[in-house]
Parts: sequence; structure tokens; C-alpha cells
Amino acid sequence: MGESSSYRVAVVAIILCLVTAGFITIITSTPQSHVEPIKQSKIVYQATPPLLNQTKANQSSVVTSRLRILWYDDGGKTYTFHDYNNLKGIGPDIWTDADLPRPENGTRQNKAAMIRFLEWDGSIEKMTGTKYLIDQETITSILNNYTLIAPPPAMPTQGVTQTPSIQPTPDITPAPGMLFPTSSRPCNLGNGTVRASFGYVNRHNTPVTMPIGDRNYFSPGVQDRGQPTSFQPGIHQDVFTVLLPENGTSIAWHLMNTTVGAGQVPPVQAAFTAEPLSGYTPLEVRFVDQSTGGTTEDPLTGTWNFGDKTTASGVSVFHRYELPGTYESSRNIRTSCGNVIATKMITVYEIAFTAEPFDEKPNTIKFTDKSTGEPTVWAWDFNDGFSSWEQNPVHTWKSPGTYDVGLTVSGKTGSGSTVRRITVQ
Repeated sequence: MGESSSYRVAVVAIILCLVTAGFITIITSTPQSHVEPIKQSKIVYQATPPLLNQTKANQSSVVTSRLRILWYDDGGKTYTFHDYNNLKGIGPDIWTDADLPRPENGTRQNKAAMIRFLEWDGSIEKMTGTKYLIDQETITSILNNYTLIAPPPAMPTQGVTQTPSIQPTPDITPAPGMLFPTSSRPCNLGNGTVRASFGYVNRHNTPVTMPIGDRNYFSPGVQDRGQPTSFQPGIHQDVFTVLLPENGTSIAWHLMNTTVGAGQVPPVQAAFTAEPLSGYTPLEVRFVDQSTGGTTEDPLTGTWNFGDKTTASGVSVFHRYELPGTYESSRNIRTSCGNVIATKMITVYEIAFTAEPFDEKPNTIKFTDKSTGEPTVWAWDFNDGFSSWEQNPVHTWKSPGTYDVGLTVSGKTGSGSTVRRITVQ
């Protein structure tokens, strides 16, 4: 009876174990609810860089794909470079315009000009491709003429809050051929000083630095003449100037493996001749430019101003002054260094006289010279076969009528003539 009871207990225990195991199997084998994955666009612009929470050692071992987009604004004349994480790893060969980030209203805040496809391992950046969305000549013009703004504005996409990813720290040693200096024509300021202007071209997509030293220096003399040590992307003309003494030694800026110089140039001087400088109306004057200081690269150009509200262009011109007076004529010379003006005074004198009856005698007129310019010789023609060399003559005609009386004067200021119609009674 005791053995039978023990046997029953053992069988019950075994059955309980089998039931429990079966129940666990049923539970664990029950299928879970299917969850549809969230559909994403071909490129995901992630708000937080994927490597922010990893250690430095892990960052150096993980390579991320990035997009660097050049955005520009025609209205504000600005541009900026903006980084995005490219989790899908799409390259320039399968890129479409629909992949660009867009604001919530469906229109772009700025225009995209160029896309760089990059790989970043936490310390080294490598470019794997480029996609030009506009022609390269226009891109060069944007980098040259627009203003780089920083920090770049965020470009949100629909339903995604996104911020720029971390950009790599600029390399203090730019790649060969990617950074070089430029210089403009030196300008002689005419005060014993020459002004030399310098700029640079940075072909990198990010700012780079080059400290003063054996790869960023001036010679001869002082190595540091105010040249930059941080260089923004693009073409930058006339970034800084250096003042040199006139007739001094030329200088050169050495940046990376390229050298540009600034030599001595003569001052731009405006000069001209005007012949004659004075005379009687109508006075015709010849003007001839004699300005100096132009070069083949920067020729002189200029305009004439005759002082009577008329202007002209050309190297040699004639101008006729119809009215008496004093006129300031000028030659305005222009170069890339500025304007220089030369002036000369032109004096135009008047020939004039009065005619009045004399002592109530018939057919008799008294003439009085009113000419300016201090003439010393007078020649009268009464248009009846008679003349006079007096300054203020009295003349009697044989019969009344209308006569054209002429007067010619001359002296130290020149000579001239005038004719006036008078009535003799």
C-alpha cells in the first residue's frame, strides 16, 4: 500500500512538469503583432550626429557618410556651407533634386548650388563625389562676390527637426594647390606712398588656417604685414593692404608654394594742354591729354569738362566757346586706383561797341568801343568804303540807310572781330 502511494505521487509530479513545459512552449511560440517600419525618404537628415555619444576611440573606427551643401541667397547676396548626415549613403550618381531638404511650406528658403559627398571617421574627412546643381562658373561667382554667413541657418525638412552635423576642425595645413595668394595692381597715392592690395583663393569647402611662418610670410623685411591666418572658402580680392614708401623695395607674399609680388609704380598724373587759354568770342580751343601713369593692365581713361555744361571724351578734342566769360576746364583721369583731375582756366573776352547820333548832324554816328581784354589796336569798317583806326571814331555817311559796321580788335589777349547792323538817319 505504501509503494502504491509513492508511485502515484511520482506520476502526478511528472504530469505536472509536462503540463508546465507545454504551457511555456505555447506562450513562447505565440506570434507577436507585426509592426510596419516607418517609411523614410532616400536620405535621412538626422538632427543629432550619430557619433556624439560614442567615445573618441569608437568615433575613429566608425565612418559616417555626410552631405555638405552650398546654399546661396540671391536677395541677400550671401552663401553658406551646411552639413547633413547621409544615413542611406546615397552618392552623386543617383542623386535627385527631390532629395534636397525643404522647409515646411514646401519651398526652399535658399537655393542649393553644389553638394559634396563626404566620409568622416571622427578625425579625417574624405570627399567621395560632387554634384553641381548649377554651372560651375556661377558657383565661382557666388564664392567671389557673395558674403559667407556663419553659423549656417538650419534647413528643416517636412516632419523632421534637423540641425547641422559637426564639421571637422580646419586643417592647419591646407592641401597643395588648394590655397594660394593673389595681388592687385599697386597704387601710387601721389604722397610718397604706394598701396599694395592682396587677396587669396581657398578651394576648400571649409575654412583653413595657416599661421605666420615659413609657409605664410612676407619678404624682404617684416614677415607679418597683417596678412590673414584664417582663410574662408572662395575667391577673396583686396582682403588687406600694405603701404610702401615710393621708390622703395618691392615686397612679396609667400603663401603655401605660391608667391605674388607688389612692385613700384609711377603715380597717376592728370595733365593736358589747352590752346589758346584766352581770346575773343567765338573762341575755339584745342585740348590735348598728356596724363601719365597708366599701364597695359590698367590703362588711363578720362573725360573732358569744358566748364560751360558740356563734356566730351577722347585724347584730343576741339571746343568752341560762344559766350564771353571765365571757364574752368578739366580733365578727369580714372584708373583702378581712383580719379585724378587737372584743371585750366579759359578766359573768353567780348568785342562790343555802342553807336549813337553825334551832335544832331545828319548821317553822323559816334562809335564807342566797349570791348574787354584790354585791346591795343582797333580797326573799323563802316561798309561805305571808309575805315578808321581810332578807338572811338565819329563817322558821317553820304546818305542815310542801313550799314553793317565791323570792328576788329587785337592785343595781348588775342584778336577778334564782330559785325553790327546800324541804321543811319
